[in-house]
Amino acid sequence: MKYLYIIRHGETYWNAEKRMQGRLDSPLNLRGQEQAQLHAQTLQRIGGVDYILSSPSGRTRETTAILNRRLGAPVDYDEALMERDSGLWSGFTVEEIAEEYPHEWAAQDVDPFFHRPPEGENLPDLIGRVAPCLEALLTLPVERIAIVTHGIMSRAILTVLLPLVPEEASRVRHPNDLFYRLRYENGQHIPEFFRAGDGPIAGLLQAKPGETIPVTQSSND
Repeated sequence: MKYLYIIRHGETYWNAEKRMQGRLDSPLNLRGQEQAQLHAQTLQRIGGVDYILSSPSGRTRETTAILNRRLGAPVDYDEALMERDSGLWSGFTVEEIAEEYPHEWAAQDVDPFFHRPPEGENLPDLIGRVAPCLEALLTLPVERIAIVTHGIMSRAILTVLLPLVPEEASRVRHPNDLFYRLRYENGQHIPEFFRAGDGPIAGLLQAKPGETIPVTQSSND
């Protein structure tokens, strides 16, 4: 493998409402459809992809379908790439969560890496789920692989492959209009990203040093 693209689904109606999706779902809105279309154009311009592995959620399937109108790559789906289970927070807006679960909401500000929503998953849970999938994926005899997944799962994937320590991982951002590319070179993955058609830009999009982004506030799943 020469390049691994990590693509977050386009913006959904629930993203725009700042509502937790997790294992629930919401379709792409017009902005999200346009984001996926621009990702497809950008990927086509820089050489396309040989294979796509997608989360089976509705919003990632919809994004994958838009991408593949231009890319025409073989596609498989793997539940290991599904978003974090938001537990009892699923379907609620961030304002509703802060009001209904004030102590748990405050706790995720303190430790966004290890914090787990009530009856949900945290980043270590996602890392344990996705690591075997990545190990198998990187052995495929193709040069350009795209993963279509979710905001928090993207953070877990980057944590595994770069690798990142918890403080670094907690600062990673992955907005809907951005996709990452890991370039394999001299035995390591070199990160860069494309945003709104521009790039590649070296490194990761991150909060400022010392500033962490609570999981729920950075992606709304």
